[in-house]
Amino acid sequence: MLDFREIFGEFGTRALQQLQPEVAHDIAMKFLSLDPLRFFPLTALDPSNVSFQMEVPGIGLLPHPVGLAAGFDKNAVAVSALTRLGFSSIEIGAVTPLAQAGNPRPRLFRYRSEQSLINRMGFNNDGIGPIRARLKTRKLLSSSNVTCPLGVNIGKNKDTVPDAAIDDFLEVHAGFKDLADFFVINLSSPNTPGLRDLATPEFIGKVARQFGSEVKKTWIKFDPDMNRDSFQKLIEATGNSGLAGLVLTNTHRVKTPEVGGLSGRPLLARSNTALEWAWDVHRGKIPMIGVGGILTGGDIVEKISRGASAVQIYTALAYRGPWVVAGLLNEAGIRLRELGFASLHEAYGSHY
Repeated sequence: MLDFREIFGEFGTRALQQLQPEVAHDIAMKFLSLDPLRFFPLTALDPSNVSFQMEVPGIGLLPHPVGLAAGFDKNAVAVSALTRLGFSSIEIGAVTPLAQAGNPRPRLFRYRSEQSLINRMGFNNDGIGPIRARLKTRKLLSSSNVTCPLGVNIGKNKDTVPDAAIDDFLEVHAGFKDLADFFVINLSSPNTPGLRDLATPEFIGKVARQFGSEVKKTWIKFDPDMNRDSFQKLIEATGNSGLAGLVLTNTHRVKTPEVGGLSGRPLLARSNTALEWAWDVHRGKIPMIGVGGILTGGDIVEKISRGASAVQIYTALAYRGPWVVAGLLNEAGIRLRELGFASLHEAYGSHY
């Protein structure tokens, strides 16, 4: 039977979907920043008699694999509320050293028939100082039952020349290394000019040298638009670098009907192919987080079977509403039982 929280979540999601997408997102973030669920805590997620625990090297043992991707809570205004929605990890950002407004609006577009979004946000964020202050306050106030691994997606400012990008990355890392559990270097957004051009084996080697021992909790995020040869060279370089792992993938660059990055259902095949190409290189030796196109629990199983140790969602939250994590896990449990698996760990790498 639906309780009032589910009814409210369903009604709120439908109402927000009638608004312009970025307006809807802004309203949702404002509401979540109030941490309303602290008064009405959710019951424990029901794993449907299936074990969803996954060990993610460099992050830890997660109760289930569903984390929140970067881009949803760019400025860390709603981390506690999002944790209460059941996410097993949360990645904020992308954060750049200096605050920037991003690209002009409109810059977020919803396509319901495809269950997709196109964004050209442009790394709009408050910069290191205000975001760090919020996280420090949260750390002081949070209780043990509303915490989960926190990641920071690292970006470069739009005006930073490519040769100085590593300095931006190091500055963001230094600003949060005492507050974050892991970092993700973003070389994959299609909305910052020149950013994807940094995705070279040489630059990955430079990151490894500059980050030193910190590479052990630093992941790298690639795009789904490279050819196989170029992509696999980056995977080889990542494996040689000591970086913690791969986040695959960011959005697909499109020019019609809008210019920007495509997420949601149409991204699933591309992002899954990236997991497969990466696995062909490292054969399970590099941890991977699967992102892109996850709308159902079956999609999660597909990514885990291709070697992802965890997944992240964004568009599914926008379309399915605040209780999406519980719904995805219930569906994943059904799919696992159909495939004869008693745990998600058993499905890991089974595609091969």
